[in-house]
Amino acid sequence: MPAHDGLAVEGVWAGYGGRDVLRDVSLTVEPGEIVGVIGPNGSGKTTLIRVISRALHPTRGRISVGGQDPYAVPARRAARLVSVVPQDLTLVFPYSVLDIVLMGRTPHLGPLGTARAEDWAKVRWAMTVANVQHLADRPVGELSGGERQRVVLAQALAQDAPVLLLDEPTTHLDIRHVVEFMALVQRMGRDDGKAVVAIMHDLNLAAATCGRLVCLDGGRLVTEGAPSDVLTRALMWDVFGVEADVSTSEATGLPAVLVSTPADPAERVAGRAHVVGGAGRGAAAMRALADLGYEVTAGVLHSGDTDESVAARLGLLRVTVPPFSPVDERSSADCWELIRAASVVVVADAPFGPGNVENLRLAVEAARLGSRTIALDQVPVEERDFTGGWATALWHELSARAETVTTVEELAGALAGSMRRGG
Repeated sequence: MPAHDGLAVEGVWAGYGGRDVLRDVSLTVEPGEIVGVIGPNGSGKTTLIRVISRALHPTRGRISVGGQDPYAVPARRAARLVSVVPQDLTLVFPYSVLDIVLMGRTPHLGPLGTARAEDWAKVRWAMTVANVQHLADRPVGELSGGERQRVVLAQALAQDAPVLLLDEPTTHLDIRHVVEFMALVQRMGRDDGKAVVAIMHDLNLAAATCGRLVCLDGGRLVTEGAPSDVLTRALMWDVFGVEADVSTSEATGLPAVLVSTPADPAERVAGRAHVVGGAGRGAAAMRALADLGYEVTAGVLHSGDTDESVAARLGLLRVTVPPFSPVDERSSADCWELIRAASVVVVADAPFGPGNVENLRLAVEAARLGSRTIALDQVPVEERDFTGGWATALWHELSARAETVTTVEELAGALAGSMRRGG
């Protein structure tokens, strides 16, 4: 692999019209590394790209590519250090694809500005890698958005700079071209040793393609690290201002971000819903209730249980006990306080044994006292009773006093209907 020098951003401040947009940002990118830059609009992502690419001089701090300051060398020399793939290509003249890619060689051309054999070889290679060689004679203005973006990438490849900057490179691409484009970028980092910095709005794509993420907010670098360390529910709320479920994909082992759809304020419920679950049986109900606008509580849950993990990701108020331990008197009392404060109690068809049957007893007690109680009943209680019959007796009493549904969709429909009726 060719040895390319990496990028260092050291204590950079930059802005426009006397207003700082970047504030003391430091960042290093090693050769072969792909770093995704995330953050809300206005956080300074594009300004960072402009500073690195020599388009905006920092007011403080410095940029270094392989020990060279691009602001301290002639523009022609600086263009050999950093190449940029913008969101879109704006053209005044009807250049052909070949013309555009050849422009990437401008910093390397001889004194008379004529392309040499080595320049043409690099252009042909770049067009082949970006899969635009068959478009060589086509005017760029006639191309689709995906084709144009691959042409711009080919130009950056032909430029042959050790640092590659991508400013939201997949904005105009369909899903197939997004996958192909980012796979190509990954190969460039791996095979050509380029240090890649990519502004990314799709957080799941960033997690899948970037080895490290950097998050900007208010012009400052607030966190950086592996995608699994950066993409958390807390960050989604603190930085982006949205509720999100961040889990680990079973297929890839990478973090997966699912943003919740905010409930319509006109239909939001001024009350709580308490979920009695366990072994993952209550997770879907928790999400559905939160989407309906309820303040959801849960318990008693065992630490490490699937339902407890989901409740933690959703940030729910909950009562927990250590793994495999029985529900103690204090936890039972705390859970009862949550149940009594709820306008509806949802009881999932969880397995019940000596350690958690107290949850079912509390739900039955709430139903006895007139609390609205809904039982999710898919799996027969006899198949999930590990108490010698006690749980079965409690479940049958609950079923006689509560509403019964068989799916989460039915649960949501029943609650949404009562919300429209004002009940």
